[in-house]
Amino acid sequence: MSIALGAPGWTDLTSHDVEAAREFYTGLFGWRWVQRCEYSIAFRDDTPVAGLLKPDSDHIPSAWTLYLECESTRRATERIRALGGKVLVPPTETPGHEMFLIAEDPGGAVVGLWEAPENAVFGWARAGALCWAEVHTRDASAVDAFYADLLGYRQEQIGEPGGDFDFTVWHVGDQPMLGRSESSRSLPADVPSHWQLYFQVNPDHDADAAVAKAQSLGGEVLREPTDSPYGRIAVVRDVVGADFAVIDTDRLTPE
Repeated sequence: MSIALGAPGWTDLTSHDVEAAREFYTGLFGWRWVQRCEYSIAFRDDTPVAGLLKPDSDHIPSAWTLYLECESTRRATERIRALGGKVLVPPTETPGHEMFLIAEDPGGAVVGLWEAPENAVFGWARAGALCWAEVHTRDASAVDAFYADLLGYRQEQIGEPGGDFDFTVWHVGDQPMLGRSESSRSLPADVPSHWQLYFQVNPDHDADAAVAKAQSLGGEVLREPTDSPYGRIAVVRDVVGADFAVIDTDRLTPE
């Protein structure tokens, strides 16, 4: 496989205002769009980095979905149910001959699973593209076990389990690619468990400039830029109501 088992294989945004979403992300990340049927594909430097589509129902909110490479959506369907998850959208083929499904993990977070063809390409960990993702959950132990069994992650505990900072880093091979944050204390009661996606800022922007650009395009700042050992991070809401984070991985602070 060109995309390793468990690695991010795709991401897309559902929005009821496709044109507004396209304009926002073109302005923020410089994405170029190609239309395939009713699906828009974003490219950065001729590499596909994201998709955009209008949801089938008016009741589906604007949101980003992460898709993790599973090698076989049909096998994954069986494992998801056996491990305590739910299949929300069964295995479905895209016009590009990829297969995907949408699931809910035991903690209630929605995630996609992706079955890419041999020649699949996904822009990852580059300017203007997805570079990190972490699931914020109220059921850390169940979620860790679910994804480790389903996708084979080696998981590294950071902080004290059940403590004020309870985090696991998930490795694909030797590479840390994803994480899990136990967020019972920080998630408001009306906010479900969810995946938070991080996009790398452009080379000519730091996180502060990216936030200012997002605001100028009609976005909203949910968390002002802050420094971390992994980069300077901010959380933004786009013009269609979807939340995401931007990160400048060149700006690190000591642990």
